[in-house]
Amino acid sequence: MNAFAGSAPRALGPTVASLLALMVLAGCIDGAGIKPEASFIDPAGVDVSSAMRAAASDANWPATDWWLAWQDPQLDMLMKRAVKGSPTLAIVRSRVTAAVWQARVAHADELPDVEGSGEFARTRFPRYATPSPPGGTTVWNNSAAVSLTYDLDFWGKNRAIEQGALSHVQAAVADAQFAKVELEVAVARTYARFALQEVLLAVFRSINEEESRNMEIALRRRAAGISGELDASQAKTQYEAGRTDIARTQNEIALARLQIAYLVGEGPGFGEQLKAPSLPDNVATALPSALPAELIGHRADVVAQRWRAEEAAKKVAAAHADFYPDIDLVASASLASLTPFGGFFNFINSDAVGHSVGIAASLPIFDAGRRRGNFGVATAEYDDAVFKYNDTVLSAMQSVAQDVTSLQSLDFQQKTADSAWQSSRRAYDIAISGYRGGITEYLDVLVAQKVMLQQERDVALIHAQRVDSWVLLMKDLGGGAQINAVPVGEKAGESDARGN
Repeated sequence: MNAFAGSAPRALGPTVASLLALMVLAGCIDGAGIKPEASFIDPAGVDVSSAMRAAASDANWPATDWWLAWQDPQLDMLMKRAVKGSPTLAIVRSRVTAAVWQARVAHADELPDVEGSGEFARTRFPRYATPSPPGGTTVWNNSAAVSLTYDLDFWGKNRAIEQGALSHVQAAVADAQFAKVELEVAVARTYARFALQEVLLAVFRSINEEESRNMEIALRRRAAGISGELDASQAKTQYEAGRTDIARTQNEIALARLQIAYLVGEGPGFGEQLKAPSLPDNVATALPSALPAELIGHRADVVAQRWRAEEAAKKVAAAHADFYPDIDLVASASLASLTPFGGFFNFINSDAVGHSVGIAASLPIFDAGRRRGNFGVATAEYDDAVFKYNDTVLSAMQSVAQDVTSLQSLDFQQKTADSAWQSSRRAYDIAISGYRGGITEYLDVLVAQKVMLQQERDVALIHAQRVDSWVLLMKDLGGGAQINAVPVGEKAGESDARGN
């Protein structure tokens, strides 16, 4: 009987403890009813435009130095300076550094935390407040301790936080690559605008020289009584208007030089040293054959947003783990002494040693909805990140389609504009020859000149637009970005977020 009675409490103890634990867990806070709703879009399933289907699909993805097709050493130099010296790019890169340190902080939470402390004081204890000893005496009150705390992380909360921080690092790296591509595109587009204005300046100067000769002829004809004041006045007006066009174009060139200097991280005077560039003759409109399925791996902004969705999924996992008990391993060792007699080092002996080893646990039972609120915020932020990813993918496809559509149209426009310019040039030559020979009126010259100038402008503008659309196509195809895409399947983030 005694043996049976003695063993019953020992057998019953673990059972009661287990039942109590189950009851507490059953009454714990949970995230029931809160779950992410967003799903990742499949880029391969996006319906491309007819322009993209009609485009040749035998090109490679852009290289990191795609602008070399321009065959302009000065542009190559500007690109190198921009990547090296741009303050804007330096700002973005500093964010990568900050993200790396944040990830290291998150990793530290997975490791044991060891802290040391010490207190050494000469203390007098009041006789009436403290019994003697030590009351009424002055003694050394010394202590030293080392404590260890280790979060066992049974539910993976700290691991999820660290993985989310690493995803944030990858997103920051992709952002930096995207900023680099954006900077290179900005330099190329400004350089193209610079080249266009130089072409227009040459056109306006050539026309203005013709206008100067026509004005001299009109003045001589007026002096000889062959024509009246009207022809001379019209010729002078046209000449002065041409000078205005030249001044306006020179201002645009100066502004382009200043913009290039800023983009490459140099002072305003740097742009004044640049030589007048020219636009490349031919630009390709072919697309990679793997478009659109592989676009997500070449667009830095798409990759960055995918990593952000991965980071958000880990935050959901961490918020979900916060519903479960937090269990820590704790340990400490200390030395302490408080004696009315003896010296400073009395606390360093075996009688002053204390230690403890154990488990510390905390269980969320009631927090007024804080954990459910955090979990709801995390799931909503995950949905937001996925929707932004989907939007970025669709925007990328739209941009590529727009570039290809523009290039196909501009190719046709270039041919018709060249033909129209040739015709207008012949008409102007006939009109000016007739005027100088006294056959036609100066009004015929003005009309022919206006048409020719418009056509010549159109040729230059269309050429520049073709180059600009080509630059944008290089950007929208990724600009040669070399970055880490997400090394897991597209559904992995959804699985993490939903706790599968």
